[in-house]
Amino acid sequence: MDDLARIVDMDFNRTLSEFPVYCQTKRDAVVMPFMHAHEGYEFHFSCSSVGICRVDDREYGFHPGKLTIIKPGTYHFIRTTQSSEYVRIILSIEESYTAAVADIAPFAVGMFEGWFGPDSGGLAQVQLATKEDAEAVRQLLQTIERELEQRKPHYSLLIKAKLVELFVILERQASEERGDKKEIPFEYRRLMDEIADHLTEHHHENLNMTELAAARHISKSYLYKLFKQHTGYTPHQFQILQRINRAKSLLSGTDESITEISFRVGFGETAHFSRSFKDFTGVTPGFYRSSMRD
Repeated sequence: MDDLARIVDMDFNRTLSEFPVYCQTKRDAVVMPFMHAHEGYEFHFSCSSVGICRVDDREYGFHPGKLTIIKPGTYHFIRTTQSSEYVRIILSIEESYTAAVADIAPFAVGMFEGWFGPDSGGLAQVQLATKEDAEAVRQLLQTIERELEQRKPHYSLLIKAKLVELFVILERQASEERGDKKEIPFEYRRLMDEIADHLTEHHHENLNMTELAAARHISKSYLYKLFKQHTGYTPHQFQILQRINRAKSLLSGTDESITEISFRVGFGETAHFSRSFKDFTGVTPGFYRSSMRD
C-alpha cells in the first residue's frame, strides 16, 4: 500500500462548501483504491464490520462501538476485513463550523486538542463504553442525515443542536477514559478483531463460543473479558447487534415480512427478534420500517 496514489477529494470539498455538514449511511463492499484527503473533520461510525484505517505508516483498527475521527487534510485509506456489504455512517463537519459549534459547547475545544495533539497522526478514536452509548450516537447521526435530506424549516438549527449533543457524549467518554484504562496487548486486539469479524460474517448462525475460544487457544471466560474490554460488547451482544444491523437493511430495503426477516437473520422466533430489536434501537421492527419509508 506504500505506492497508493494520494488524491484530494475535490467533489466532496464542494459538497461541504454548499453546506458545512455532511452525513450519509453507506452500504457497499468497495475497497478504497487510493489514499484520499478532504476538508472537514470526518467521523467514521462502523455499523457492521471490523477493519483498518491507515494514516501514513500507522494502522488503526475499527469496529462497531468505536468512533474514528480524522482531521481535515489527513490522507487516509480505509478497508474492511468483511467480504460482504459494509455498513457505516460518515459524518463530516467543515472546520470553521466545528469552531462555531464549540462556541456553544466550549469544552469541545479541549476535546479536539486532546484528540489531535502533535503525536496523533491526524487520527483519533473514541471507544463508546456501552451499547446504549453506541446506539445514542447512531441515532444522532441518523437524525442529522435525515434532516439534511429533508431540509425542513430550521433544519440547520436542529443539526447544530444534535452536534452539540454528540460532542457531549464524546466528552463524557473521554472523561471516563482518563481513568488510565490499560489497553489490551496488540496480539489480543488483533485476535478480538478476528473474532468480531467472524461473528459478523456468521451472525445468522448459532455459534458455540466454547469451540470458538478453544480454536484460538484461550479460555471462554478470558475471551469474554478481552472482547468486552476491546469492543464494549460481550460476544453475544455483538452478534445480536450484527443481526439487528442486517435486519434494519432488510426492513428498509425489502418487502419481506418481519417473520421472514427474523428467521433470515438468525432469530428463532419473531417475539425474540422484536424484543431484541427494541432493546437495541428503542423501537419495534414495524415502527422502524414505517419510519424509514415515510
